[in-house]
Amino acid sequence: MSGTGAALAGSRQPTRWIDVIADPVRLQILRTLSNVAEASTSELATRSQASYQTLRRHLDALQTSGVIEARPGRSDGETSGRPATRFSLAPGVRDEVRAAFGPS
Repeated sequence: MSGTGAALAGSRQPTRWIDVIADPVRLQILRTLSNVAEASTSELATRSQASYQTLRRHLDALQTSGVIEARPGRSDGETSGRPATRFSLAPGVRDEVRAAFGPS
C-alpha cells in the first residue's frame, strides 16, 4: 500500500453523507428526507421503487453511518400495533444535501 493509501486506511474520520450515497435508493432516501422533517419507512416507500426490506437495509446502513437518525414513533391512542419509527437527517446534513442536489 502506498504512503497515501496507508494514511487513508488508518484514519478514523466520521462518515460523511456523500460517502454513503453510491446507491440510488440511499440517494432517494436523502433527497426525500431533505424536504420533510421526518418520515416513516412506509412514507419513504411511496417515493421509492425499492421493496420495504431493501429500504430497511439502506435505512439501517444510513443510521449506522450517522447520516440519518431514528426515533420511536408515538402512539395516537387509536391505531393498534407499535408506532412506526420516524427517520430524519442528522443535524447539518439537510443543508448539505440541498446545497449539493437542490430540492427534489
